[in-house]
Amino acid sequence: MRSAIKIRLVVDPLSAAVLDGQSRLLNWLYNLLVDMAGDLRHGYIANPNDTTGHNLYTKRGFRNMLPALKAQFPFLRTVHSSPVKNAALRLAKAIGDHQDCAHGRRKGKPVSWPHFRSWKRKWFSLLYDEPGKGFSLVGDLLTVTLGVDAQGKRLSVQARLAEPLPRRYTSEDIRNLRIVRDGTDFHAVFAVERGLPEGKPIFRAIALDPNHKNLAYGVDAEGTATQIANPWFAKLWQRRTCDLKSRRDSCKKQSVRVIRPDGSWYWRPSRRWLRFDRALAEVHRLRREQTKAYLFTMANRLFRKYDLVAVGDYTPHGGGITPGMRRAMNNESLIGRFKEVLSWVAMKSGKRYDEWREAGSTRTCCECGQVVEGGISPDIREWDCPRCNAHHIRDENAARNGLMRVLIKNPLPCSGRLGGQPVAVLTRRTWRFSGLGVVETPGV
Repeated sequence: MRSAIKIRLVVDPLSAAVLDGQSRLLNWLYNLLVDMAGDLRHGYIANPNDTTGHNLYTKRGFRNMLPALKAQFPFLRTVHSSPVKNAALRLAKAIGDHQDCAHGRRKGKPVSWPHFRSWKRKWFSLLYDEPGKGFSLVGDLLTVTLGVDAQGKRLSVQARLAEPLPRRYTSEDIRNLRIVRDGTDFHAVFAVERGLPEGKPIFRAIALDPNHKNLAYGVDAEGTATQIANPWFAKLWQRRTCDLKSRRDSCKKQSVRVIRPDGSWYWRPSRRWLRFDRALAEVHRLRREQTKAYLFTMANRLFRKYDLVAVGDYTPHGGGITPGMRRAMNNESLIGRFKEVLSWVAMKSGKRYDEWREAGSTRTCCECGQVVEGGISPDIREWDCPRCNAHHIRDENAARNGLMRVLIKNPLPCSGRLGGQPVAVLTRRTWRFSGLGVVETPGV
């Protein structure tokens, strides 16, 4: 198993400018290849042949074009061969994903034909995909090799790691390096090899019902109900984002007309628009980092206590009573990312992650199995069963139904819990995220 370690780089202004230049060249190369791919595509549709199809639809087709492009554009030689190669492979993968989606070989959202990239919107990362080739790490000093200049002299830049590698890893464990820029900061993302731990036996299990009032509501086989509260900062960042977007959009984006040496021109935004745009990018970065810390903290807390964590297969789409609720469900929901983090932490710790079928779990009484006709409105948080008069907390009832379904698939013989039997809730608690980790309080 490969793990990624992201460490901030301390880069001087000259080295930062060099890395930006390398990224710009790769972005330019990618757009050139996208343009060539469009011409090849139209030519292949008009006259299919093996040569055009091989260049367009194989993994190494664009990579094989690079020597000719370097001869035509000598400035590409100033970039190391590994990032150049991976720019071509990235486009080949994007075209492959589009083809798989078009022919029904790929599930999920539709994948369009690759588009041109804007370097100002997203920095093109530098990937060195072979261990020890193009980079070296000695202590906290990272040396990144570039291409060659006009005289054939090898170029390089150096930067220092803001923090050392974890002690359990050495520079020999690094399989590849990716340099990225997040806002104004540069980061080194090291991929390190790590063996998977052996699978552990399942003694404790919990079923989580994901929703939007809280991140998830879970019930375990011992009868403990746990509400995982949404992060406290989510609404604060959302209000800050909306405020900055409103201020930025009130400024002129096409403010200054800039004329290039060749006579062409383009519009440049006003300084006020650029200031708000930089502030918005920084807010997005901070929110992303805080959200990542929140999700990994909750996932690690769950797998410290349980050997099996199963989550309902609900995925946010459409719906919502109000426009604000619909926007939160579709744009701000953390459910999908939480499932990815849980799967990753389970694999890393040797425990198990699973999903259970959530259809009908909310409107089905976990005591007698009565199904409420027409469902239950999202604004009803507690309800009574019309058959057995059992009183249910909406999310708790769904999690109890989920636990029964999970135990049918994964019985816990050591605890005496079998699937199909309702588990009574004995205690309730709430987990909230803070700067010190997870704070547990009784009740929900």
